[in-house]
Amino acid sequence: MNTSAVFRKNWPWLAAASSGVLLALCFAPWNQPVLIWLALLPLLAALWTTPKDASKWKAPLLGYTTGIVFFTSTFYWLSELADLFESPALYGLPLLLAVYLGLYPALWAWLVAHPPAPRRTNAASSLANINFAVRATCAWVALDWLRGWLFTGFGWNTPGIALHNNLALIQIADLFGVHGVTFVVVFSNMILALVVRRVIRTASIRELPNLRAEIMTALLLVGLSVSYGVRCVVQKNTGSTIPLRTVALQPNIAQEEKFDESEENAVLEKIAALMQVVAAIQPPPDLVLWPEAATPRGMFADEANHEFTLRQAGLANAPLLLGTLEPVPSEPDGGGELFEYNSAVLITSKEKPFQSYRKRHIVPFGEFLPFRDWLPRWVRMLVPGDLAPGKAANLLFLEKPAVRIGALVCFEDSLARETRALVLEGAQVLVNLTNDSWFGNSAGAAQHLANAKFRAIETRLPMIRCANTGETCSVDPMGRVDQRLEAFTEGIDTLAVLVPEQPLQTTYTRFGDLWIAGCGLAALVLARRRESSL
Repeated sequence: MNTSAVFRKNWPWLAAASSGVLLALCFAPWNQPVLIWLALLPLLAALWTTPKDASKWKAPLLGYTTGIVFFTSTFYWLSELADLFESPALYGLPLLLAVYLGLYPALWAWLVAHPPAPRRTNAASSLANINFAVRATCAWVALDWLRGWLFTGFGWNTPGIALHNNLALIQIADLFGVHGVTFVVVFSNMILALVVRRVIRTASIRELPNLRAEIMTALLLVGLSVSYGVRCVVQKNTGSTIPLRTVALQPNIAQEEKFDESEENAVLEKIAALMQVVAAIQPPPDLVLWPEAATPRGMFADEANHEFTLRQAGLANAPLLLGTLEPVPSEPDGGGELFEYNSAVLITSKEKPFQSYRKRHIVPFGEFLPFRDWLPRWVRMLVPGDLAPGKAANLLFLEKPAVRIGALVCFEDSLARETRALVLEGAQVLVNLTNDSWFGNSAGAAQHLANAKFRAIETRLPMIRCANTGETCSVDPMGRVDQRLEAFTEGIDTLAVLVPEQPLQTTYTRFGDLWIAGCGLAALVLARRRESSL
């Protein structure tokens, strides 16, 4: 078999893999977001040249190929856990996750494998194309939402996230969330693919004028989104605000050091040294932030850790908000079973009881082990104990200035539903305490920030992030990163934000992803019509 014959046989699989590569290149560390506007074209070309009688099995496999390549490439940083836990098997973790996540693009590929056939008139063909593009886009959005919800969810790096630096286009997130931006991106891909398909079928560029309805629909959607975004960015905020001065510690402590008991004193000394710098700041800040798991065993581990934390809080002459493990007995009198939470604890003074927000969305295989009793012992040893999920979306209250804080622990700032719950309770500012050192000097932290930025836009609240290794920064309500401490460096960052005195709830805060129910219905209609066409 000659080279051209081999290529003709295998080009659909190469095209599907190319879509996975293009999607991955849109995210950190490669950061080529312009590719998101055509990333799905190779996959669609492969799908639409597959014979109808073979599409029932080939279409989902092509989509699965795209998913395997994309998710393995973009989440490569999960393999950093192999060295941390000294378990070579964990090098395969990105691929293992992709085996599951790839099912979503596989299902989407099956749904969109049969584009509409040409109609009697150009107008009818254009209407059919637009109708198909809308339903296909709705199906993608519905599946992305499902990916972020099912089995506790992992919805990172939906196509809209790739545009996190496109200030004008991403402002529609306060109406539709990040999935609204994804809708614009995927719809544009669909229209472009349908236009190219029709031109190739007629083998004439003169066909383009007959496609003006499709082209104008896509341009109108992008244009309206940009126009709305520009209006949001340039309009002045007329509401009253409260200046909030915070100082965030970024100790840049490797996870290996946190695991090593002999390094505990060195870690505490590093934090103490940074707090000496904070203590010299005049006037004192309104709030000092330590990241998630700031001290190796938490402030409640023993009397020494507890006293160390209180002493450092007093040294700063300011309230301290830190991430720590928090043991809580099940009975009010201190008896019963002891549950351990991953908490954000606010210390205002030695005399007053501390406030805590207990992380509600705990990470499977990181903070708890699903089906623990069914798994082999070596797997159970990777997660020796399970943390308990918090039950309430409670706020933390700062007295001077009087500010209601919505605390988000670990990767909760990448979850819209957790953030919305706090804002609906009345949060005025979002504060994320995270570690991110689990994944070493990789793109994991940068991807985390890219996903988190949309929470500020969706709620129109400022966000302050305090990370162990980075990204420590503040994000304004437009999604701009105003101040940033360079990742993987040790230091402190003074983060000043303007907190709205009476925040107005955005459309997205009020209604969330309710509109995606309509996308789900459109996807079901597409599935039914596909089956009836076979």
